[in-house]
Amino acid sequence: MGMLAAAGLFTSAAAAPYVVALASGRVLPERRVLQGKRRDLWCRRALAPADDEEAEMSDMSNVGLDDVFNLIQQATDADPEPEDLIPSDTRRDMKSTGASQWYKVYGRSVPPSVDARAAYYGPKRPLWKGGATSPKDVPAYLKGEYPGDYGCDVLGLCKDPAKFATLRAQELFNGRWAMLGIVGCIVPELISPSNPSAFEPVWFKAGAQIFSDAGIDYLGLPGLINAHNIYAVAAVQLVLMGGAELARSKAAPKDIDSLYPGGKAFDPLGFSSDAESFADLKVKEIKNGRLAMLAMAGLFAQGAVTGVGPIQNLHDFLHL
Repeated sequence: MGMLAAAGLFTSAAAAPYVVALASGRVLPERRVLQGKRRDLWCRRALAPADDEEAEMSDMSNVGLDDVFNLIQQATDADPEPEDLIPSDTRRDMKSTGASQWYKVYGRSVPPSVDARAAYYGPKRPLWKGGATSPKDVPAYLKGEYPGDYGCDVLGLCKDPAKFATLRAQELFNGRWAMLGIVGCIVPELISPSNPSAFEPVWFKAGAQIFSDAGIDYLGLPGLINAHNIYAVAAVQLVLMGGAELARSKAAPKDIDSLYPGGKAFDPLGFSSDAESFADLKVKEIKNGRLAMLAMAGLFAQGAVTGVGPIQNLHDFLHL
């Protein structure tokens, strides 16, 4: 009895997808239709009214396990896997990393219903005069192909594609350096009140400590990193920075923009594994880089005029 009950449950579960397919009016391909009159008769009787139960049961002896397995295979073929229903151009999102998925939920610049690529690239991107921008204000060679292209080139510097590529790389690299420089100018001055005698906190005076007898203790911590020789510092920087630059320009795959090499070496968290997130992050990077370059210009002027660092300038301005 236990075996008969298990067989009945197995048969019902196997026939369920087929019954749903017939009830919904979906026509299965010919290659998926059961072969043989006996199987067709069995399937029709599986859908028969309850008053034909006796006739149905009398013919159930003709049903074998091969019929059940074939019916299961047919139902499986008729119902594709969920990933097969996803368009091929968006299926790459399924392979994106957790960091990329997190960014799409919490870090996007645009609402979830808007594709960042359409919002910041192409003809519908924001333009430099906003709603007052006319077609003549945007040169024809600025088509919104690159991040941060708002259609502004009043001096015509980007007419030549080769020069445009050079200027684009220079802007991006200077923006990255400026973002790092802002952090280096502010952080030492922020942490100096906790240990005022440990090191020189003002950014444009800190480098001169390397020529003193004590040298430079990184973050004021003796034994962590102590620099006494400017030539040794320059050599270390050349090796580290030159090696990273060589890897970026030479080791990146041919079909990848060398300005954004990605991969485990340059993108260990995998933010660039999703195309939309990557496009959005490129725009954020160039916008923050431009802001940092302006901020660094302000720090240069501020230091030359006042002779103190930016945090002290802020304290003096607020009368703290």
